[in-house]
Amino acid sequence: MSYILGLTGSIATGKSTVAHIFKEKGYPVVDADAIAHAIVAPGTEGLARIKAAYGDSVINPDGSLNRRALGHIVFQDSTQRHRLDRLNGDLIRKGIQAALNHYQQNNAPLIVLDIPLLYESQHYLPMVDGVLLAYVPPALERQRLIERDGLTPQAADDRIAAQLPIEEKRARADFWTDNRGAITDLYPQVDAILKQLGLPSRNEE
Repeated sequence: MSYILGLTGSIATGKSTVAHIFKEKGYPVVDADAIAHAIVAPGTEGLARIKAAYGDSVINPDGSLNRRALGHIVFQDSTQRHRLDRLNGDLIRKGIQAALNHYQQNNAPLIVLDIPLLYESQHYLPMVDGVLLAYVPPALERQRLIERDGLTPQAADDRIAAQLPIEEKRARADFWTDNRGAITDLYPQVDAILKQLGLPSRNEE
């Protein structure tokens, strides 16, 4: 039976880096963000739903989703954020479940379910056997977000406020990685988690 490890974090805390390390070690990662992007590609039902709800202002001239325009709407208004979640939530969940089924049928000993809003959404917690948090302190999270995305401090604060506080997530998680240092510092931390789960640091199957 596959162990499903929910991987989460907060914005700009280095969750994707942790996910990449698991991939390097041969363990499959189901990327919820990638699935969410795929279901709003041009010509999809997901994009049509967003256009119907928010209008042409969130659509680029080439027909793709204007993520910055949509983000400007939803990150400043929790009502709009919840509305967006409801619009395409069923399509995202269907895609995630299909990916999990695939790896389970192939007897993967560990499946990493990479969910940015694992605690906030509530839909996915019942799917996982344990939760791993990619952690940095709140001040560093804010600094990295401003530098990475070129946001104003207020815009960064709006995005951080849309998620549970990182310290609350750390208190609830079964495992956590300290993402304050170099990427190389994460490899032994991931190995230690795999050891706790009784799994090799590289998938031997």
